[in-house]
Amino acid sequence: MAKIAVITGASQGIGRSLAHQIAKTGYKVVAGARSMDKLESLAGEINNAGGTAFALSLDVSDSSSIDNFKKEVEKLGIPSMVINNAGIGRFGPTDEVSREDWDIQLNTNLRGAFLVTKAFLPKMKRDQEGTIVFINSVAGIQPFSHSAAYVASKFGLRGFAAALREELREYNIKVISVHPGAVNTPFWESIPGEFPTEDMLDMDVLAENIVHNIQSPGNLTVEEMIIRRVGGDF
Repeated sequence: MAKIAVITGASQGIGRSLAHQIAKTGYKVVAGARSMDKLESLAGEINNAGGTAFALSLDVSDSSSIDNFKKEVEKLGIPSMVINNAGIGRFGPTDEVSREDWDIQLNTNLRGAFLVTKAFLPKMKRDQEGTIVFINSVAGIQPFSHSAAYVASKFGLRGFAAALREELREYNIKVISVHPGAVNTPFWESIPGEFPTEDMLDMDVLAENIVHNIQSPGNLTVEEMIIRRVGGDF
């Protein structure tokens, strides 16, 4: 029986590429995001290519949405992999950051990952197997100016993953943090300014690399991955 992988923020960018790559390894992919039209398009692409994918509505900043998502996922089966990919970034001088912008970044990037993980963790612990992946950022290990809320959420996410990893070692559950540099995704379209997207990491190549590493067999795992372009950060 094929295992199930849950991917949040799967409607575009890294999440969409990860969904395609995970499906190629034989997992049934459950793709969650707010944009159902994009999710259904993704599921259609995967299914037409011979894989198996399901599109389910999910807003990780909304706890009731996560509860509903969990119920729908468990109708399909019990996930053995959860990839926390959903994220948002809003940037500017700290004294100009609104409380709303602060809250939405912390609620999406950090609290959302906590709640999604918590939702599926008990049955992973019961089965004593599973993989939990956090798509973080180099901003989770290196601060950047005009990014206080985003950096705080990503530093927090790295800390959460690290503590969770220690907690789950006895249950044979792998916890992996991925820290990519700038990736050529639609993320940059909503940010004012000009960015050299053509020189950024390719999201499909990045996703292939991530999946290769999180699929490491046996009792070993790559606990943290830092993936930058050869030329370094911009």
